[in-house]
Amino acid sequence: MIHSLYNFIMNLKFEYIRKSGSIFLLMLVFLSSCKKDDKVVPLEEQNIVIPNYLVSFDEAGGIILPSFETIAGADEKLDRPNDLAFGTARANELWILNERTSNIGGSTVMIQRPGATDQYVEQRVDGNAWHFMSLPTALAWSNNTNWFTSPGILDANHAGGTFTGPTLWSGDLDIYAKPSGGNGSHLDMLHGSPFSMGIEADVDNACYVFDGWNEELVHYDFHADHGPGNSYHGDGEVLRFTDIFLTRKPGVPSHMRFDKNKEWLYIVDGGKSRIIRVKPSTAIFNKSLPLINEELAKHHEMLGAKMEVFVDNGLTTPCGIEIVGDLVYVTDFETGEIIAYDIESQKEVARVETSSPGVTGICFGNDHLWYVNRNENKLYRIDLN
Repeated sequence: MIHSLYNFIMNLKFEYIRKSGSIFLLMLVFLSSCKKDDKVVPLEEQNIVIPNYLVSFDEAGGIILPSFETIAGADEKLDRPNDLAFGTARANELWILNERTSNIGGSTVMIQRPGATDQYVEQRVDGNAWHFMSLPTALAWSNNTNWFTSPGILDANHAGGTFTGPTLWSGDLDIYAKPSGGNGSHLDMLHGSPFSMGIEADVDNACYVFDGWNEELVHYDFHADHGPGNSYHGDGEVLRFTDIFLTRKPGVPSHMRFDKNKEWLYIVDGGKSRIIRVKPSTAIFNKSLPLINEELAKHHEMLGAKMEVFVDNGLTTPCGIEIVGDLVYVTDFETGEIIAYDIESQKEVARVETSSPGVTGICFGNDHLWYVNRNENKLYRIDLN
């Protein structure tokens, strides 16, 4: 047996270690034993790609830091942006979610062809954003072109209760933020999760929510929506993962993202300055729960979902999260950094400083990472150099 590079390079990873204010590069090449007659296949013939959309490298293996291109700002109506995502209703359309204030509700900024010289920008405000989009923390688009927002408020009625939770919206521009003849343009809303700090789409009209009030992960399924501006909630199903303990960081979103196989749900556990991952499919039904605030078709407690701590060091105030291939990208609201982790080894592989603290949501699209800064009211695109 001899030691050689298995098929030239089988596993190549870059890890950056921050030490004494400097960044050092370690190139870890894992060798494997093989037979003498094994053929070395050039990397370019194997279709092996190790994408990293945060940093690039020079010929000597040194770091080349990215550029941060400003795409939109206050002039384009960004107003305390908390999240962003490319929509599923139309191609090349980036949506930004503004928190704004509790007395007027949040808003969205839609950018078609973002970054192009002819990009089109449009702000929309629902007719009752005061309730249905109150201090929104996150948005998530579903496969059926509907999308969700999570409220960062205790009571969407602003009356001292706990009547709030995720809202379902239409991706149809003739419906969203247009008069419905009813109560705003929302398609549905359920009201069992005050201080919802993050949201992720499951399938169709179902989503997962970071319930900051009850400190747990919750699955909502609206099933058939009640139509724009209506109010029927009786077909809603709510599953509470009561043993997945979450802690909110007041005033800072805690976003969530599924991996590429939609198996593990990665959650920013902001109050504990860590990232966890949960496999919801492994939970089992435990019991029915009393109803909260409204009639539902189902309100169940789920227990036993597999949970792992993904990272619990090196983060000050984690906020946004995105997964591209085998890399997990996390934003740190307090430091303004963006950190990349290898999804298998759970090790940090890159860390860069952005322009300033206040970085919230991050997303991937058009072969770039994009992020928003709430303090600056700006949208940035990360360009590799």
